[in-house]
Amino acid sequence: MKAENTKKWPRQTNKEEATDEYVIVPPDGGYGWVVTVASFLCILISDGILYCFGLIISEVERVFDEPVAKTAWIFSIFNAISYFSGPVASALSNRFGFRVVVITGSLFGFVGLLTSAFAQSVENLFFTLGLLFGFAICLVFTPIIVNVSFYFDKKRALATGIAICGSGAGTFVFAPVVNWLLKTYALRGTFLILSGIYLNCGVFGALLIPLKPQRCNKVRSETVKLLEKKDTEALMFEKYLITKEIKFNSRNNLNVSEQEKVDNRTRREYVNQNYFSNFSKLFKFSLFRSPTLVVICVSSFFQSFGWLVPLMYLAAHAVNMGIPKEKASFLLSIVGICNMIGRIINGWISDHPKVSVLFLNNMGLTVSGLLIMICPFCISYYQLVIFSIALGLFTSCTAVTRPILLGELLGLENVNNAYGLMLVFFGVATLFETPTAGSLHDTLGDYHGAFYLAGSSILLSAFLCYPLGRINRWEKR
Repeated sequence: MKAENTKKWPRQTNKEEATDEYVIVPPDGGYGWVVTVASFLCILISDGILYCFGLIISEVERVFDEPVAKTAWIFSIFNAISYFSGPVASALSNRFGFRVVVITGSLFGFVGLLTSAFAQSVENLFFTLGLLFGFAICLVFTPIIVNVSFYFDKKRALATGIAICGSGAGTFVFAPVVNWLLKTYALRGTFLILSGIYLNCGVFGALLIPLKPQRCNKVRSETVKLLEKKDTEALMFEKYLITKEIKFNSRNNLNVSEQEKVDNRTRREYVNQNYFSNFSKLFKFSLFRSPTLVVICVSSFFQSFGWLVPLMYLAAHAVNMGIPKEKASFLLSIVGICNMIGRIINGWISDHPKVSVLFLNNMGLTVSGLLIMICPFCISYYQLVIFSIALGLFTSCTAVTRPILLGELLGLENVNNAYGLMLVFFGVATLFETPTAGSLHDTLGDYHGAFYLAGSSILLSAFLCYPLGRINRWEKR
């Protein structure tokens, strides 16, 4: 009996080892909450400085005595670079890890803000703030948002929502801080202090410790394991060989099934033919065949064309209305904290099965466009406070609903690529948005025209989304 047991035991062990493999298992808590808090603080610093750029640009206009249209190009270049660099940040994260990319981004931001303190012209700021700091924002923000999801499974939406709330909290915190820094240390001193603050993103980024793979059963982990690159290439090449053999047999009625007969020339032919095909599949440019995605991207362009005008020029408009600069800058804090609250509320509402995410998206765009168009009629401080509360609440709708909407209309497997393609349209729009608004200010002498243009552009974005449900149903049929 003992001998029989000793013979069976090794075979059972080998069988278990054969069915085991190492995969990353989300802890769904524990250290994941440390990562969530670190991500929240990184976004607080990064987006806090970003959304207070209006205060900085106004001071740049005064110090360098340049027109609004010219200084607005700083923000446009900065925003465009931060959007266009998204694919680069993703690729670097895959190659070097999230922690390395975030720390590198904090160093880029530190250098960009530090060198801005010694800029002698607006053209210098195009490079230091527009290019360097814009690239830094992308290197910090993109890995942070993706990294949180690796630590959570069931609580992934909650953790991601908490991290993204750092954007609104940052606006609330940094608006009075930046205003005080400009008043106390002037423009160049503000850049020096902000560069030191931004370096803390590297400290929080160092907390993004990668998860170690755990030993799991193959059957259990089969749904979450991705093929290695070499395995994918092997499968694709085998599929190519089968196709070649079928074509060869159909022409010559010969049976060619041995892989040894395929020489190096065939492999080179396969690589050359599939290089651009694989590149296209990587970014899924074929999604543009979907009328649904085309409408969403065009709508996003017009949305982004008017989205940042209130954040850029709300405080300046309030100052023109005779409101003290300290009170005017606090309006941005109100927008930020209400936007943070609105994201939590809209996320909770969107999870309800009876709520249409498309309707919520359209309502947010429509009301936001109308609010921005009536902003010039708000001439008292209390009117602008009410405007800021409403703007923060309703502009938070699309930040929450847009990724969910892409999943519902295009499928969850296409959300990542579709969202990346949509961001390109955001980047193109932001490149021309603030200079156009600045030109209207220089021509008209106030910011009224800029608000009218921004509000009407967002309304057009909403109107494009109204038939989106019907277009998607037609596409699926």
